[in-house]
Amino acid sequence: MDDSPSLDFAAIVHGLRLAVFVFHRTRILYQNEAAATLRARLQKEYQADLTVMLRDHLLRIRGIDSAGPAPAVTLLTDTRGEPLYVHVLPFGEGSDPHVAVSVRELGIEREAFARRYGLSAREAEVAELVLRGYPNPVIATTLGIAPTTTKRHLTRIFDKIGVDSRTQLLSRLA
Repeated sequence: MDDSPSLDFAAIVHGLRLAVFVFHRTRILYQNEAAATLRARLQKEYQADLTVMLRDHLLRIRGIDSAGPAPAVTLLTDTRGEPLYVHVLPFGEGSDPHVAVSVRELGIEREAFARRYGLSAREAEVAELVLRGYPNPVIATTLGIAPTTTKRHLTRIFDKIGVDSRTQLLSRLA
């Protein structure tokens, strides 16, 4: 008999910062808070429905192997080209298993690099948009700041991270 306290796996999965979905065929049965947040962000920023993208992806995988999806990690891009790692893991008994899908954005975690390099919240937002390939005028418009303010933030970011260009910033943070 195991004397360790029982674990609430549902609470653990729900609290993960990694987006987790559970599907049966193409019907979504569960999504954790991180999944809901990612879905909302992609819908707001790109008018892209992540669940539709994942359903299509699962159908393509099933089309490759009629017995159902095998465990796999793939790269999926949304409508604007934002890359996402998708990990598919079938589970359950029988020929029609449920599928757990985790989705991770490529790149870096804003809070982690902000802490590591001592960036302010706004500097971290600017750095994240640079990593996504946005030019200064688009960053300024997106954040509702002046282009000169964007340039000032970039100068401070470069100083704090110890780089001299966007290219060096990308290679340091990506």
